[in-house]
Amino acid sequence: MDINSLFGLPAHPILVHAAVVLVPLAAIALVLVAFVPKWREKYATLTAVFAMLAAGSVALAQSSGESLQESVRNTVKDQALLRAHTQMGEDLLPWVAGMFVVAVFIMVAEIMRRRNKPLKLPEKATNITVIVLAVIVSVGSMYMVIKIGHSGAKSTWNSVNTGG
Repeated sequence: MDINSLFGLPAHPILVHAAVVLVPLAAIALVLVAFVPKWREKYATLTAVFAMLAAGSVALAQSSGESLQESVRNTVKDQALLRAHTQMGEDLLPWVAGMFVVAVFIMVAEIMRRRNKPLKLPEKATNITVIVLAVIVSVGSMYMVIKIGHSGAKSTWNSVNTGG
């Protein structure tokens, strides 16, 4: 499903802002619930919802970016920048999907614990693994958002005639 425009404007710059907000929000929430087990009871489900929304926003941004790329292909001065930005955009979804998987694991483990049916995994090793995975996918996701945003801005503004 290609999304070309919203409210008469190109959809990509609008939808990207959802990812720019939701990915770091989900990443911070994930790291916090991973590091602070007592917060899991209150925030594990909310964190999983934020991670799901982040993944959805990334998918929408990618789809709208592909549509925009086709329409601006002939107007962009530096095609290499546009290709690099597009490739980086495709690389974000696996990181955000990893955040979603870790968030869902934490949520399910917390639900099972509340029902007095905890997962049959060694608690200390599981907590350490969850923390490590949460940090890896969260830092990776945030790094990619920053890198993609920078490349998109560079691609856009290098195409603007600045008079120089």
